[in-house]
Amino acid sequence: MMFWLLGAVLLAVLLPAAYRWQFWRLPHKGLLCLMYHHIGQADPADGQFAFTISPQRFEQQLDVLRRHGFTPVGLDALARAAQTGRKTPSRPVLLTFDDGHLDNYTQLFPLLQKHQVPALIFLVTDFIGHKPDYLTWKQVREMQQSGLVEFGSHTCSHARLRKISDEEIRREVSRSKKEIEQRLGVPCRAFCYPFGSGGFDKRVRPLVRAAGYAYDFSTKPGINPWPYKGKKTLLRAFPRGGESLTDFYIQITRGKSKF
Repeated sequence: MMFWLLGAVLLAVLLPAAYRWQFWRLPHKGLLCLMYHHIGQADPADGQFAFTISPQRFEQQLDVLRRHGFTPVGLDALARAAQTGRKTPSRPVLLTFDDGHLDNYTQLFPLLQKHQVPALIFLVTDFIGHKPDYLTWKQVREMQQSGLVEFGSHTCSHARLRKISDEEIRREVSRSKKEIEQRLGVPCRAFCYPFGSGGFDKRVRPLVRAAGYAYDFSTKPGINPWPYKGKKTLLRAFPRGGESLTDFYIQITRGKSKF
């Protein structure tokens, strides 16, 4: 009876940890992509709290990456290395930011400059220069010219692509790509699906790839095989506001910290 009771107590203690943390999964190798949105402060009651990382926490996360042998890399540098057969860092990590929020310039950009860390920002192009809480094209160009920030497309209007027609999809993905290329003078090869995995399906992805994007990112969690073959969308781990650095460590080694 005593052993049964002890076993029940241990099970009650360990099951929540197993549910929350992926300790049972072996560490993965490959390309780690981290998905962020806001860098700043948010109240826990705010709907954007999960999508907001404080500047202090972001710097702590950069330190965790460094201490565990991860190297932040730019997508263009990774692609060139894969094409030429050059060696890439053993633990590459790509920092990605969705939407193009203003705090990516006011809060994130100074931290990227301070730590000399590259990032990839996906722009909702109709919002840039038109909505007060989003970047302007002048800010986008300044960030690009620093050599630290690359830009990809997040469509023109943040449409849920699987809910619209083929023609509307083509317009969303092609027009945003064209505008980024015209504004910045470089190819736009990266695309991020609005609403993540719920925003696209088997009909949508071929239309995105046909528009000329070599890399398409979803919100499906995990770590990617590298070099990238394009058979599936790129997976991204999602560090959430309010999570601990233990959560973050599980994210960067397993691809996710929760079921």
